[in-house]
Amino acid sequence: MKAPGPRVSDHAVLRFLEREGGLDVEAVRRAMAASIARAVAAADRLDGTDYRIVTERVTFVVTGGTVVTVVPSTRR
Repeated sequence: MKAPGPRVSDHAVLRFLEREGGLDVEAVRRAMAASIARAVAAADRLDGTDYRIVTERVTFVVTGGTVVTVVPSTRR
């Protein structure tokens, strides 16, 4: 049986969407930042750099003041 082909990294998928699919990555980045701005401001007041922002559908994981991933939220 022939191998299914190479694994495709998340980085490669993102770049493909950006360069071939017309995805405006910077617009997505700005929208994400705007949607969590109030929670980030609250964390900043507490001198927080590592925290999670939980919404109805996703959880933003912040490490060192940078959103490092977004995972499905378990909150319903």
